[in-house]
Amino acid sequence: MTRPRKIILAACALAAAVVVFAILAGPSMQRSFFYPKPRGLPPVVAETTEELLARLQATLETNAPVVARALQPGLSDVQISELETQGGFRLSGDLRALHRWHNGQPTNSTVGLLPGQRFVPLDEVVAERALMRRQSSAAFRVFAGHRKSWLHVLDDGAGDGYFYDPERTDAQGAFFFHFAEVGHYIWFPSLRNFLSGLIESYQTQAVKVATDGKSLDEDSDRTEKIWSRLGKSREG
Repeated sequence: MTRPRKIILAACALAAAVVVFAILAGPSMQRSFFYPKPRGLPPVVAETTEELLARLQATLETNAPVVARALQPGLSDVQISELETQGGFRLSGDLRALHRWHNGQPTNSTVGLLPGQRFVPLDEVVAERALMRRQSSAAFRVFAGHRKSWLHVLDDGAGDGYFYDPERTDAQGAFFFHFAEVGHYIWFPSLRNFLSGLIESYQTQAVKVATDGKSLDEDSDRTEKIWSRLGKSREG
């Protein structure tokens, strides 16, 4: 048997073993495998959420006005509470403040809050959660059942992005980035750390408006250093 064929067979065997494990393992083991809890989160930044959101607004208006213009008006506390009731979840104080600041961006926005990451309006979050809870297939329960409690905050358009899990505390990484294809996570000890990194990314030009004036460019090496300082990756 040739070496390439052996490698292919070994990879297939490993993939099959993972599938068998996922099916045979109980729900708690499946959840811990696909959705682990972080260890050793960095400290929470000192600024309040309101201070950070005010700084972010000023930074966007100066450094990325196309992003500032794409943000929708914020919600009132009453509106947020009504949507929480519809969705069957409760947001943290930080997430409520975020949606009071602005209620996401429209689906036809040419820019996200980060490159390829659209800030999702809370009413869309509620609709997405309702759809997620109707999923009942065995494959969904095994490979994506751990996502049922997740609320999209920033969406990359392919199901990944930044999420908030109301069933976890900040100390357990309730706000995080996830890229499912490789099982990658970056957990933040608070939304405040993410907002601080967002501000720094724009102020240092690690994220900036592209030359076309309608999209964003990112220096991924620089943003990776920012997120690794303010959050904790699965690999870190």
